[in-house]
Amino acid sequence: MSKPVKEENKGVLKYDHTGATFPFVALITAKLVPGYKVIVRKGLEKPELTIVPSSDVLTGSYLCAKFIARSSTNQQLYGGSDALSASRVDEWLEKIAHLKTEEVTAFANQVNDHFIFRTFLVGFNITIADIALFARIQLVKELKDDIVNRAKNLPHLTRWLNYLNGLAAFKETVDIYTGEDKKKKEVKKEGEDDKAPKKGLMGWMGNMDRLALPGLEEGKVVTRFPPEPSGYLHIGHCKAAVLNNYYASEYKGELVLRFDDTNPAKEKDEYVENILKDLKTLGINYVRQTNTSDYFDLIEEKAIQLIKEGNGYVDNTAVDVIRDQREKMIESECRNNSIEKNLEWFDEMRKGTAFGQTCVLRAKIDMASVDRAFRDPAMYRVSMTPHHKTGDKYRAYPLYDFACPIVDSIEGITHALRSNEYQNKVNLYYYVCDILKLRRPYVSQYSRLNFTYVLLSKRKLQHFADTGIVSGWNDPRMPTLQGIMRRGLTVDALKEFTLSQGASSVNTTMDIGKLWAINKMFIEPFVPRYTCIPKKNVLVRLSNREDTVQKLVKPKFDKKLDLGDKTVTVSNNIFIEYDDAADWKEGEEITLMSWGMNVICRKINKNADGVVESIDAECNPTGSFKDTKKKLTWLSKDAKQVPVTLQDYDFLITKAKLEEEDKLDDYINPVTKFELDAFSDENILSLKVGDKVQFERRGLYICDKIGDENTPFVMIYIPDGSTKFKAGEALHPFVQREKKEDPKAKPAAKKSAAK
Repeated sequence: MSKPVKEENKGVLKYDHTGATFPFVALITAKLVPGYKVIVRKGLEKPELTIVPSSDVLTGSYLCAKFIARSSTNQQLYGGSDALSASRVDEWLEKIAHLKTEEVTAFANQVNDHFIFRTFLVGFNITIADIALFARIQLVKELKDDIVNRAKNLPHLTRWLNYLNGLAAFKETVDIYTGEDKKKKEVKKEGEDDKAPKKGLMGWMGNMDRLALPGLEEGKVVTRFPPEPSGYLHIGHCKAAVLNNYYASEYKGELVLRFDDTNPAKEKDEYVENILKDLKTLGINYVRQTNTSDYFDLIEEKAIQLIKEGNGYVDNTAVDVIRDQREKMIESECRNNSIEKNLEWFDEMRKGTAFGQTCVLRAKIDMASVDRAFRDPAMYRVSMTPHHKTGDKYRAYPLYDFACPIVDSIEGITHALRSNEYQNKVNLYYYVCDILKLRRPYVSQYSRLNFTYVLLSKRKLQHFADTGIVSGWNDPRMPTLQGIMRRGLTVDALKEFTLSQGASSVNTTMDIGKLWAINKMFIEPFVPRYTCIPKKNVLVRLSNREDTVQKLVKPKFDKKLDLGDKTVTVSNNIFIEYDDAADWKEGEEITLMSWGMNVICRKINKNADGVVESIDAECNPTGSFKDTKKKLTWLSKDAKQVPVTLQDYDFLITKAKLEEEDKLDDYINPVTKFELDAFSDENILSLKVGDKVQFERRGLYICDKIGDENTPFVMIYIPDGSTKFKAGEALHPFVQREKKEDPKAKPAAKKSAAK
């Protein structure tokens, strides 16, 4: 019934219900919170939730749902940590549970009015109050029929219902209720349906229909990607670009690239150039490039229209006072100024006079609104910083909340896709369109990317760049596209990861290791294998073979011969890693990788302090590599030694998730860069910047800087998604790392060594 849960189960939800007693609320809630397995158990009168591992049992759809909602990490399904919001959820649950048939029409009207300025019943996220209302509509025929028959008179309730109908958890549960899930399984037994989700390297692509977009007509879809040129693109922006590009290309429509350049204090041509560079790297196909600044004259006209129609006013109240008044729902003294005075003051703003710089243009909506976004929000402010594109032509600039809906409408955008950090601004977006008599684009939201120990705030990333904590926006420690690609991420892996998440609007915070694990699957099977030895090494003198230097031709990767061949120099004097030497026992036989020669340790030569200085060993040409436990990397003393600097990086912050009250400087990681001096052989001399290789027993690396026989190549370690080792340990010799592992992980580590 439910998709398998990868993590350990928190509880098992059992049900056997149909008709009016179908447990919609419990099932949908279980699908929204990871860790709950849903199964059918015949003979149950009410759904039961068995809590793991206590084995306690809860009975009833609402009770099960409440427990699951409370067990969620962020508790958003129960209104969050705010007691008042949680009480509002309970209030709605009570009202919905006791709805009578004769009250259906009045109730639908009440809910429709409630949704005029709201996206959900309580707060800014789906709660179990929304789930309960959705369930009631599905189960009470009279209520569902009333909404369908009066859809034009209930536009806000209908909008809310259409949105939930498009979400996977709701849609899948309805399919179970109606039996459609069984029909779909039967249809797909014979081949795949044309509308089946596309399959990527990691499996089925995420459900791209979760945005519940209406009007997705082939050839008519127009989306936009509107980055602000105030920094480089980070992986969160990349998700926005990839999703908008997906819908535009999937429906043979258009994607507009628009630079949202309304804040000259933060914007630079450098950022514009690098955003264009990054979009080219991502393969984003936009039909035209525009700027919000192209429409500044038009937006000013709309601002004047706002004032003349009595829907806007200029306020010279101090910013902190305005903020406090909005919080306390107190009207500004400027709110009742005449239209003539507001036009005069707005002209002062446009000129950038001393007085104009103290003013903002605010929309006159409702200071008593429960939706804070509607408490007379600012629409224009003054900036005396010259604009990177328009220079000193303008002094007053529109804010995003005002400019975005205007330009979206003017440019013919049909679907405005944006992350749900703007969730509380959707109704304001529609308000601006309506009050200015503009066509409404359809706004839909998806969850923004959130990773533990990773900051995606441009303000904070700018701090890292400005203070020298990193070398710049493209530093390998930065989550910018250029930074993370410099560390070895592939575009294919980023797109695979993004599309595998689907277009769900449910917020989750992930381990970025998942992205690196996908990346490894795109790289590992297709790169050459070379050898790299630390400068801390031990000379091994081999006997029992002719004292000659030979050049063997070996495949760069024996499982992918089309990568070509490499030269392996063999002789009687070879270097091995110090930790390998310290771990080698006299009389023990090992295999030298890439040569295939078995060697027996005869004598370990140590100094007075017990440090291994050299080893005398004997070749065993008839030995079997299957019989040896250790397969060691090595390089001939007679091979050309090419210096290499191996680098690895740690997270920039020490806390998984920074809260609003946290000071960034308190959580900056003091040590984030690790280096190891090493050397390889002539095979790496052909490497170019961006080339990826696997150094045997060390992992995947990307060439960051080209060297030669005297200047080291700089090679950056590409994370593989594993959590076995701490940052920097990837640079350590393999034997040393293997000893630090959990004993249970040793077999896997040895298997890796055998490769």
